[in-house]
Amino acid sequence: MRKQLSEKPTETRVKSSTENFWYGKKVLITGGDGFVASNLAANLMQHNANVVIVTRHIRPKSTLALLNFEGELPDAELSDLSDFLAVQRLCNRHQIDTIFHIAASAIVSDASRAPISTFENNIIPTLNLLETARINGIPRVIVASSDKSYGDHADANDPERIPYRENHALRGLDVYSASKVCADMICHTYALQFKIPVTVVRSCNIYGPGDLNFTRLIPKTILRLLRDNRPVINAGNENVLREYIYIDDVIGAYKLLAEHLDENYTNAMPRTGRAPYGWCAYNVGSYAPGSSFDVDECDNIKSVVQVMDLIRNKLGKESLEPTVIPKDVNFIEIPDQYLDSSKIMKLGFKTGTALGAGLDATIEWYRQNEDFLSQVGYKHVDD
Repeated sequence: MRKQLSEKPTETRVKSSTENFWYGKKVLITGGDGFVASNLAANLMQHNANVVIVTRHIRPKSTLALLNFEGELPDAELSDLSDFLAVQRLCNRHQIDTIFHIAASAIVSDASRAPISTFENNIIPTLNLLETARINGIPRVIVASSDKSYGDHADANDPERIPYRENHALRGLDVYSASKVCADMICHTYALQFKIPVTVVRSCNIYGPGDLNFTRLIPKTILRLLRDNRPVINAGNENVLREYIYIDDVIGAYKLLAEHLDENYTNAMPRTGRAPYGWCAYNVGSYAPGSSFDVDECDNIKSVVQVMDLIRNKLGKESLEPTVIPKDVNFIEIPDQYLDSSKIMKLGFKTGTALGAGLDATIEWYRQNEDFLSQVGYKHVDD
């Protein structure tokens, strides 16, 4: 039986620890003008948290503005997170009790062209925030990792076959994935050796309003089709499977994990064997083995060409067939990827938005902001 999700985006169905958990919390969100960070900030502000966002650049039009956020704006700090003293002063000044570390060099193709800066940007700030949390006794640190950290587990004879589980080996070998692996393992070091309350979030492919990364499949495809340009596929990628999750579901997962973080650390911490590996990590997706539906019936697991066809049909652009382009010589493509999210589901997490409904909301947002977004992403959306 096919899993039935909402026909329209809904608030993720999770069990919050307390109804007013976020009231008055002093929250630091890094990468503050980015896609996930802006959506998270808007949500937490609506739940009466005191939010501070950290950015390295000022954009002419903020992502919060593009999301039509009408509430009180969060405090904004320009800061270099690779400077440990700056990070510590920042947390001291705002008396931070919760950190969501989302900032990263996240464009995979750019990472292969600038490996040193990618490793610096994705590792050193993570280390500085964890060390600040250790020194200051900050009780909640949530660090964004990625399913890309797992790398290739698609071989039929692999003893750790997909779907990825949290204790699977992290085999990401391209620059971006390897940088996330390093940051991920540093988090585990601080959790297990220093008992710093940190949770690593390994989510699948996030999409929705506010995503300005036009190298990603969904934003690029939508904008190209809106401008009557054919979508593009890297050669050989047509049928690889990817798992997708709508932004509202991801925000629900981040909040839930922060609310339940202390419970993880009150239980006996594993010390030997495989048990510590992946202990403080959570996969965030919609699939769990043993569900009432199989992988090929999961609404949120699709091939690249299936996602393109969905978008083409929704926009009435079926005549614009995809163009296949050669891969960059340094590009490492991970085969099929999808997650076993049983662990977070035991906390009460359940995605509320199927891919079709999420794409409807996403397409509408890109349509409303097409002129501005096309100027920002012209390198990727125009021929």
